[in-house]
Amino acid sequence: MRVRSLAAVLFIVLSACSAGTVDDSPRQESLAGEHQALEAGEVSLFLDSARPTIAMDSDTGAVELGMKFRVSVPGTVRGVRFFKGGAQNAGPHRVSLWNRAGAKLAEATSTSETTTGWQTVRFASPITVIVGTTYVVSYYAAAGRYGATVGGFNTEKSRGPIRGLASGVDGVNGVYRYGGGFPTQGYQNTDYAVDVVFLPDSTEPSPDTQAPTAPSGLVVSAASASAINLGWNASTDNVGVAAYDLFRDGVKIASTSSRAYTDTGLTAATVYSYLVKARDAAGNLSADSNAVTATTGSSPPAGGFPNASNTGVPAGTQLTPYTGPCSISVANTLIDSKTVNCDLTIRAAGVIIRNSKINGSVSTDENSTGFSFTLTDSHVDAGDRIVTGVGAVNFTAVRVHVQGGNRSIHCWHDCEIRDSYVHGQMTDETGTAHESGIRMGRNVTLRHNTIICDAPDVPPDAGCSAALTGYGDFAPVENNLVENNFFPGTTGGFCAYGGSSQGKPYSGASNNIRFIGNVFGRGQSGRCGWYGAITSFDTSEPGNVWSNNTWEDGTVLPPSN
Repeated sequence: MRVRSLAAVLFIVLSACSAGTVDDSPRQESLAGEHQALEAGEVSLFLDSARPTIAMDSDTGAVELGMKFRVSVPGTVRGVRFFKGGAQNAGPHRVSLWNRAGAKLAEATSTSETTTGWQTVRFASPITVIVGTTYVVSYYAAAGRYGATVGGFNTEKSRGPIRGLASGVDGVNGVYRYGGGFPTQGYQNTDYAVDVVFLPDSTEPSPDTQAPTAPSGLVVSAASASAINLGWNASTDNVGVAAYDLFRDGVKIASTSSRAYTDTGLTAATVYSYLVKARDAAGNLSADSNAVTATTGSSPPAGGFPNASNTGVPAGTQLTPYTGPCSISVANTLIDSKTVNCDLTIRAAGVIIRNSKINGSVSTDENSTGFSFTLTDSHVDAGDRIVTGVGAVNFTAVRVHVQGGNRSIHCWHDCEIRDSYVHGQMTDETGTAHESGIRMGRNVTLRHNTIICDAPDVPPDAGCSAALTGYGDFAPVENNLVENNFFPGTTGGFCAYGGSSQGKPYSGASNNIRFIGNVFGRGQSGRCGWYGAITSFDTSEPGNVWSNNTWEDGTVLPPSN
């Protein structure tokens, strides 16, 4: 997931911290001559009164902005609408209609525009579109300053026969491309206020009686002692798949528009069977997917390791909204008992965050010096996006519950993580991200944590690398203590890497890596990870120690695969 631009991200983050998600843009009346009017019979997804949360983003880069949509009845696309928040979104604007593969089906350029409001640009000839097929409408903003609503396509938008797809139904929705061309990138499912002008055929559509194809490639894996992850390939339908119904042991347990699901509240060390069916808007149900089984992991040892009940915000804490800056530049700043709805960037020494819920991330830059923070008794939810939850240098985290993001915690150097619970990384619908629980660099102390990577595999390449990683890509992995942690099991290849991965620039330079008294669960594979518990730990490197590490039943675990 590529961030649109630094300016855009800062604008959104600061807006979120100062004004929440309320639409503060003025409600404008229709202006005389405003190009939003539709002709008889035409429909669009958004009402003329609709306004994006951000009327004009601060980004000034030339960019193509688009929306994926489908229609449920036969008809033609007549043009494209887009919202202008002001004169800075300077025209003329080029609009386009694309098929899902990126072939341009039509193009037109505006000939006159109003200063603000919805603009309509019509194609020279109408374009016939196929029911249930994904298309993209877009416009080119040469000066940027486009409208935006972050998270606008977290869920589906529909009006009449038009569906603005929720992100995940057919890749990300709310798409862009800097410099112009077919837009494919997304940022937090943002709705860029682009709309389609559609004219349904006058004939009454016949009832839809065709069922979707059966979902294929259903895979499941134990995420923990009480949860199992499921993932499957998309079904197809003549109109469009509305949802997937999930069945556990023959009983329907949930419906989702996504192609991944986590079944929670299960019993430890128990076998469960699953299948999935696709359903369209007419209620037609597909045949069963392939049936699969999975076994939940064992419960943590009796000694007690961190989990959701003994980490995060203490029970009874009264949280109030955080109204301070998201980039903290004042030394010794204290954030206590707050709900923070942004990514906190630490640019000062001695920052303290405690008893708080952070819906975002907390980080110092990898190359920063003199900045530091302590995070205690807090819950960090980095969200369903590619981001590190907590990182990257000069920090301490104690009794912290971290979830979301593609990497929960990154300690590039000089950090301590204690009594914390790491799990629940993002599901990457694009099939490209490699998730992990904690990545270690140098001068790292990991003591008495529960470290899990449980993100589901999503074809072709997304999924967990390991609960604990450390590869030697950019510097030696060195001077790290990994002591008395619990690795329940992972959906990845291994539960832990030891810092000496072959083929890396610093493969032979790891030193003083000490794994002492850690407990490894068997996981679904019986080996903690699919291939083993520990890999790339070289006992011959100076100062490396492997001592008293066991399986959860007390069996000694050697420092090998």
